[in-house]
Amino acid sequence: MTEIQADADSDRFSLVVGGPFSTLLRWLRLTGPDQLPTWRAATALAIAAWLPPALLAIAQSLADPRYSGLGYFSDGMVYTRYLIAIWFLVATERYGDNRLILLAQHFRAAGLLSDDDLPRFRHALGIADRRSASAVAELVILAAALLWSGLMADLTVELARSSWQGALVGDQVTLSWAGSLTRFFSTPLFMFLVLRWIWRFLVWTALLYRLSRLPLRLMPLHPDRAAGLGFLSIYPSIFSGFIFALSAVVAASMITDLALQRHDPDTVWLALALWLAFSMLLILGPLLVFVHPIYTVRERALLEYGRLANQHHLEFHRKWIEDGGRNEDILGSEDVSSAADINAAVETVQKLRFLPVDFAAVLQLFVATGAPLLAVVLSQIPLQSLLQWFAGSVL
Repeated sequence: MTEIQADADSDRFSLVVGGPFSTLLRWLRLTGPDQLPTWRAATALAIAAWLPPALLAIAQSLADPRYSGLGYFSDGMVYTRYLIAIWFLVATERYGDNRLILLAQHFRAAGLLSDDDLPRFRHALGIADRRSASAVAELVILAAALLWSGLMADLTVELARSSWQGALVGDQVTLSWAGSLTRFFSTPLFMFLVLRWIWRFLVWTALLYRLSRLPLRLMPLHPDRAAGLGFLSIYPSIFSGFIFALSAVVAASMITDLALQRHDPDTVWLALALWLAFSMLLILGPLLVFVHPIYTVRERALLEYGRLANQHHLEFHRKWIEDGGRNEDILGSEDVSSAADINAAVETVQKLRFLPVDFAAVLQLFVATGAPLLAVVLSQIPLQSLLQWFAGSVL
């Protein structure tokens, strides 16, 4: 039995359920009956990342007069990474997984695949399911998160020389109690969740690529103007929580940097624009795999419907212009209605979008990316001036 045949009777697919971390959450009773993380899981992990270092910062401040842990409570990166980002990265998993399953199964439900192609479709889902739940992938992600956390903890202390995270004594970095805990738990947890979402994004991208290579039954006259793939406009919203969390961290990092040193305003605006552009291209990029199938069906439809329109209009011209209508009344004639229908069909084909995404999906992604960046904008432009500009330019 081939691997494709083995997957032929299985519709199992999830990018969240499965893997060691999912098993750990289930063991901690932080998942629902569907084995997906609950909001309680998001809150518990966020508090677990933020609260213990806070208590250690207070405890060491009381035990060691030379150490001050107050910086922990005024550090914007602490709240952004451990409370906001971790909460969003976990809380959006349930919504994201349900929507991903809906999109994947819609290829079959919408009749985009023939019965002969269903085994290959299920095989593609099986590959995505196994890769997203791979224990090896999660171990690599965990190792990368721990390595990154260790490097950044030492680098941060070296640059600051003294902070709530620790102090630089000679050439040796000495971490505080709170700094040690964030190095080995809080920051690795944050990075693990980020890299895990990136891995899911790559698995989803690979799945879309495999589906785009199937002989999809695309309809050039479909009213979604994407040959029947318009339902993929739902996809960008699935990763909006992930991109919001990243934007929040980027915004907090920029605000921290701007507080330490002055930058040219043009440099700040350029950095914001580049992050917005990168985020939009990153999330919308996987849909580019459908450009070729849509282009192909559009090209074929232009020839087929163009030929049909030409044949119809030649006959229409011969009957009503050359022969004068043969004493028939053109008012109410079905010939005029059919000519209009054929013209509308050709226009629909001409308006096909090569990228199956609409303005609403792009706007939602733009808001998720840009909302956290407003904090950076307000650090450059007073709120009153911004409101006056908005009132004068938009209202």
